[in-house]
Amino acid sequence: MVKNILILIISLNFAFNQFNSVEISFEHNERMIPDNKVYILEEFNSLVKNYYQSSNFSSEYDFLDIPLKIHFIYQKINFISEYEYDRISCQMLVSNNADQYYFSKNITFPYTKGKTIYYSPSVFNSLNSFLDYYAYLFIGLELDTYDLFLGSTYYQKCLDLHLSKTDLNSSAWNEFKNNIEEIENNQYLRKVRYNFYYCIDMLNSESIDIKVLKEKVLDLYNNLILILDEFGYDKNTLKFINAFHLEIADLFQSSSINEGIKFLMNFDKANKNTYKKYLEYE
Repeated sequence: MVKNILILIISLNFAFNQFNSVEISFEHNERMIPDNKVYILEEFNSLVKNYYQSSNFSSEYDFLDIPLKIHFIYQKINFISEYEYDRISCQMLVSNNADQYYFSKNITFPYTKGKTIYYSPSVFNSLNSFLDYYAYLFIGLELDTYDLFLGSTYYQKCLDLHLSKTDLNSSAWNEFKNNIEEIENNQYLRKVRYNFYYCIDMLNSESIDIKVLKEKVLDLYNNLILILDEFGYDKNTLKFINAFHLEIADLFQSSSINEGIKFLMNFDKANKNTYKKYLEYE
């Protein structure tokens, strides 16, 4: 009976969170971290994975299921005695396994043997709050695909964390602030992402309104032009286009917006040959 209750509690805990699928990989500096200490890194990986999978970062949007892929590059474990340690230094790449990925370098996390962490948004903690930032960031990015500018509240949560930061990872927190400002300042890209997902959802639905679909694709195209005019070859826009270049080209082709494909050829030169094939059927 007790076992069944525990299973139910665990199941409910995992049911109301935003990151059910968390994949963590790592590499380490073999000169600084010997093989017989790698288990410490593996335990830290498990701590981070469990934190994301067991925490509900948004009671309002507990239906979200965002894939999270994290790669750690561990540089050093700070030992204070032969068997005791108090922090880990690393670099960190976090992505949604699609169009969004962010890299943080020269990070130091406080970490001791047997450490546990719990979601407590009202209290700043060097490790928890760092992980919370990425949770809020990816929730915001996901919500922006559900409705126009819906993610704004979670970008603000990221900025609130920055305001309450300590100086342990001050350069990283300043970079986080810049990331959020870039997202919020480029509202054209937010419109592009929303229109794109709106179109994809419609194409996967039972009812397709061709008129509305073409309007959304045209709005997507117009906002790409505005991005180039105001931000040039914006890196975040290039990340998004590169992740979905075939789908975007298909939308332009099916909506007879060949100027859109020509735009992609100029803007996204890495996939220029792919776009050329679409124009062969113009």
